[in-house]
Amino acid sequence: MSRPPGPFPVDPAAARPVFAPADSPSFRNALARVPAAVVVVATDGPAGAGGFTATAFTSVSDDPPTILVCLNRKSAQNETFRNNGVFSVNMLAAEDQAIANDFAGFTKLPAPERFRAGDWTRGITGAPMLLRARVSLDCELVDINPVATHNVMIGRVIGLTIEPPVADRPEVLLYHDRRYREI
Repeated sequence: MSRPPGPFPVDPAAARPVFAPADSPSFRNALARVPAAVVVVATDGPAGAGGFTATAFTSVSDDPPTILVCLNRKSAQNETFRNNGVFSVNMLAAEDQAIANDFAGFTKLPAPERFRAGDWTRGITGAPMLLRARVSLDCELVDINPVATHNVMIGRVIGLTIEPPVADRPEVLLYHDRRYREI
C-alpha cells in the first residue's frame, strides 16, 4: 500500500524510524524516555495516612486550579484516598530520592510509616504536605475515574506552597530512562 504524497518531502536517503506495535512493553519503554517530575502524593484523614510516588501527574485547568494524578487500581491505597477525600502533590527536591523510594514501596514500609522521612505539615484541607518540597499542592478530591490499569484522581487545588530556588543547587528530582536525575 503506497501513501499519497503529503506536504512533507521525504528524503529516501534519510534514516527511517523503527516502528513497533504499541503493546504494553514497548509503550513503557517509550515513556521511560520522557523525563517526568517525581512527586509524592499523600493523604490523611478518617481512613488513615497513605501516600505513593508518581510521575503520572499533570495540570488540567488553571480556572479553577485542577490537577490529575494516576494511582494503580491494584494499590491497596485507593480506598484510603477515596475515603479521605483530600490529598497533596509534593514535587520532590533533587536530594529526596530516599523519600521517593519509601513512597514508591521499594523499602517495604507500610504507608503510614513512610511519613517518618522528611518534615510534614498540614495544608488547608488537612492533607500532609512535605515542607521541603519544591512545590506542594493541597487538593480536594473531585473525582476518580478508572482508566485501564489506573485510577485517574482529579483534584481541585485549594492551596499551595512554592519553595524559592537556591542558586547553585539542583532543584528538582526527575525520573528518566528508569533512573533518578536532577536538574
